Amino acid sequence: MGKADKTVFVANLGSSANEEILFELFLQAGPLKKVTIARDREGRQRSYGFVYYKHAEAVPYAIALLNGTWLFGRQIRLQYGTGRPVFCIIIKTCSFQLTHLDLRRLQGSNVASGHFQNLLIHNVLCT
Repeated sequence: MGKADKTVFVANLGSSANEEILFELFLQAGPLKKVTIARDREGRQRSYGFVYYKHAEAVPYAIALLNGTWLFGRQIRLQYGTGRPVFCIIIKTCSFQLTHLDLRRLQGSNVASGHFQNLLIHNVLCT
């Protein structure tokens, strides 16, 4: 059983959330190894993070127990984590035709030797 089997991906975190608060919240589902919230290159907190459990059995329980929980005015979304970094494409506007299906194909592709294996597409608004 690998690291991915013991990881929960947490999305839609507000700026008031921190690792200590997430640790206390997710501890309800089982013993934790660590909690991390992603940061950008400038060190600003991103809206997602990872919770690493000591035992894989805690992951489905945590998702069932805590998915949709309101935390600082935002409803967190949980899914099975990969244990690997998630790459995000955020497109605010684009001047070319790009459909949701095109983005899903990109997400499933093996571009750049698998670097897009864990691609998360977020906030896609094409005009």
